[in-house]
Amino acid sequence: MKVIFLFTITLIMLGAQAQTYFEFTTAINRAKHDHDLKEIIKTSLKQTISPATEGEWKKAFWAMELMLYKTSYTKEKLAQAWKVAPTLSENFQKALLEVSYTLYPSSFKNEINGLLIATKSPAVFIRCAEYLMLTNSISSKKIKSLLQQHFNKNDFTGFKILAQRLSNNHIIKRPPLQDIFSKNFLPGQTLIYSLQRKNRNYAGLVLIRKADGSFVKEKDGSLFHTAQLARAITNYPFYITNGNTPQGIYRWTGFDTSSNAYIGPTPNLQMVMPFETSPAVFYDNKADTTSQWSQQSYATLLPTSWRTYNGMYESFFAGAIGRSEIIMHGTTINPNYYKGQHYFPQTPSLGCLCSYEEWDKQGKQVVSNQQKIVTALKSIESISGYVIVLELDDKNEAVTLQDAAKLLY
Repeated sequence: MKVIFLFTITLIMLGAQAQTYFEFTTAINRAKHDHDLKEIIKTSLKQTISPATEGEWKKAFWAMELMLYKTSYTKEKLAQAWKVAPTLSENFQKALLEVSYTLYPSSFKNEINGLLIATKSPAVFIRCAEYLMLTNSISSKKIKSLLQQHFNKNDFTGFKILAQRLSNNHIIKRPPLQDIFSKNFLPGQTLIYSLQRKNRNYAGLVLIRKADGSFVKEKDGSLFHTAQLARAITNYPFYITNGNTPQGIYRWTGFDTSSNAYIGPTPNLQMVMPFETSPAVFYDNKADTTSQWSQQSYATLLPTSWRTYNGMYESFFAGAIGRSEIIMHGTTINPNYYKGQHYFPQTPSLGCLCSYEEWDKQGKQVVSNQQKIVTALKSIESISGYVIVLELDDKNEAVTLQDAAKLLY
């Protein structure tokens, strides 16, 4: 994920003086930042909506999503935006759909149904369909009929995934977990497992397998583990930009630090999906000179029993659609935005694997799950490998060490 700021804001974004201090997280700067975001919402939505002011409205949408900010005023302004949305740009329609899906998932069904029927944009169509599917406001039959009418000859990958999601046959029983935790799975590679629930409102858990097939352990002999969120603020499905982290395989190519204030100073893990890099990099094979990607070549990474399991191809298809810059990072986002959410005090991202960090009022780092991951990897002298994102089941609770231990012993 690369957070693209949709607004200009006077914001102190000084680098960390030390790894345990970041000025952006001080109580004073957080209060100022909250105030600035609310001002952006207020001033942007005051403007008469038109092609000339689309950008200002999109700044407000972004700030509203970040803070989960909604009032009777913001709902009224979105209703105004929906009245004229068909006359505005595709990018504006996508932004309006995103903020509506995030904050008002059942309030604009009629307007979005109308746009679904009228749009000629594949990207807008799938977002409309997902909004209406969220509250069972449309039948699979109707969506399929519209696809046939308006996009019959369009080979957009997103349509293939949407059709699969509409099918009653798309849910395939998960293969044996022991196969994907086996020493024979990607032998000789460091593997970072991010184990998640289907419901991304609940935090997942990170485990690390060393190149020799054994798992990293704590000094007391217990499994190394730490919580991690794979939920986007939008809660969009994996194949939509800014959606939840796709399941599947990622190549981890090393460490880096970010200049993004919301990610903060803790080292992050750089990750790439298929199509985002060359096959030589993804498959860790310098002799591979091909530039073409295929589902069959990706499948060879998986245990035989997992090669027909749709979930493990999400990263492949997300890359094919164009998603990129999904990394594993820490966070300086104010967790108070998310009080009352199941994932609190974790903070969602725009599709990355986000590891909880706590900062005190003076801007000092108190807890960093991200640093724990980095330290564990450096302790085994690993600088690259693969990340495996996997949904275990549909339980509505955070993944625990007990869940992980059952898989390995």
